[in-house]
Amino acid sequence: MERTKPTIIDVARAAGVSPSTVSRVLNGTTAVDAAKAERVHVAVARLGYVPNAFARSLLGHAGRWVGVLVPQLADEFYGRVVTGIEDGLKQGGFQMVCSLGHGERSTEAEAIAMFVEARVAGLVLVSDHVPDRDVLALARARHPIVLVNRVIPELAAHAIRIDNVYSGALATRHLLGLGHTRIAHVAGSLNRTGARERLEGYHLALREHGIARDDRLVFEGDFSEEGGREAMTRALDSADFTAVFAANDRMAAGAIAAIREAGLRTPDDISIVGFDNTAISRFTYPALTTVDYPVTSMGRRAADHLLQLIAGADPPPLPLIQPRLVERDSTCAPGEMR
Repeated sequence: MERTKPTIIDVARAAGVSPSTVSRVLNGTTAVDAAKAERVHVAVARLGYVPNAFARSLLGHAGRWVGVLVPQLADEFYGRVVTGIEDGLKQGGFQMVCSLGHGERSTEAEAIAMFVEARVAGLVLVSDHVPDRDVLALARARHPIVLVNRVIPELAAHAIRIDNVYSGALATRHLLGLGHTRIAHVAGSLNRTGARERLEGYHLALREHGIARDDRLVFEGDFSEEGGREAMTRALDSADFTAVFAANDRMAAGAIAAIREAGLRTPDDISIVGFDNTAISRFTYPALTTVDYPVTSMGRRAADHLLQLIAGADPPPLPLIQPRLVERDSTCAPGEMR
């Protein structure tokens, strides 16, 4: 297996200093205590650290730049987040440099290290594979940081996210209100906090209506269309239900395809609710009832909060967002024909 390249964060940890101190030592921009500088040079030599060429090219011009880390841009969800962040930053006279983590811890760590080395004005992290301790180390070194869709308790005031438990309950309550009592859940990848919280909300709504928990009605997907299709195929082969809450719109679209392939109809035979209110929800057939995830506006709010931190202000804590349900044509009462 290829050895992961050491980053400026690795050097900082080995030397017992902050990443900013490593940057100052290597770039010679500010005087650093001789003992700390020596520890940095020893750590650089021992780890074989090589400064990032792009970061060095940006150095000196990064005062009006913000680093943004996201898993990917192919997914509309992340594209909408980044659009909101960019809009908010531009209003404040800043630009962004965006890096993709691809859901890999080492890639995310390298991206953050590059941002630190380039001495960008602040960071927006929309990804969650970098360990909390590394993010906290950056915050303690006075790097302005805002988290989107992630919470680290010590940075909760600088994190904006949706209330996933409320959202899962909201979707499930809609189906319960229509009269459904056998409701399946196509969950996202349960190693993800958001997926587990939406599952918790689903269980909460069932408890509120006196319906016993039945884990045989929960089918894990992977947030993709194909994952939703496969999960729904498994559900149709093994369980009896009249409605489904899918943890995102992409899986809901895949689930609708599986329902159709089984010779059944949505919503006449099986109602379905999605989550995100992405473009796909308007163009499935039937159009998808879904929970609206206002990610573009959340991105703007994250950018505005970060700009206030960069300016040295103490902005009010970012909120936990409670969404709304968007009713379309994919749900109806059990037995009702559309």
